[in-house]
Amino acid sequence: MNEVLFGLTLAYVFFTALVLLSLIYSRIFWGVKALLIILAIGFYSLSYQGWKETQGWPSKTALPERFLLHYAVVEEPDKEMGSEGRIYMWLTSTVDHQLSEEPRAFQLDYDLGLHGKLETAIREINNGNLQLGELNPNQAIEKGAKQKNRAGQKYLGLQFVKLPDPALPEK
Repeated sequence: MNEVLFGLTLAYVFFTALVLLSLIYSRIFWGVKALLIILAIGFYSLSYQGWKETQGWPSKTALPERFLLHYAVVEEPDKEMGSEGRIYMWLTSTVDHQLSEEPRAFQLDYDLGLHGKLETAIREINNGNLQLGELNPNQAIEKGAKQKNRAGQKYLGLQFVKLPDPALPEK
């Protein structure tokens, strides 16, 4: 947790405590007080989750259909430590053959097939060949309905290809 997030957390705790103190000593019906206390705590937790997303934490949403892969880090499963493994990918989405403005980090569950594909793609990137990721959404298999658009997706249709050279304009 960085200093900004810690400072915001302290500010929200202070605000919530102030609201609670003012509610305790007011003459409002106790049911309204309880509702306001629950709302204050709920807004605190919602804002904390929102700030986590803005601080650059990896997204657990589904990958875009086409993207430029910058790098990936693979944490293999470790049964001794109880870790299921994770794959972190840093990529820039492409829409209509145009890169979006900013890259984004994504977090996926560990998958052996994806691990192999990423090793090959990272090797190509280190050799100077930019890698374009293409996802065929018809081949993505979800583990369950509860995990839709979450890290539980397996990307069987994901492939990495060398970024084609740009077309030169006609003279």
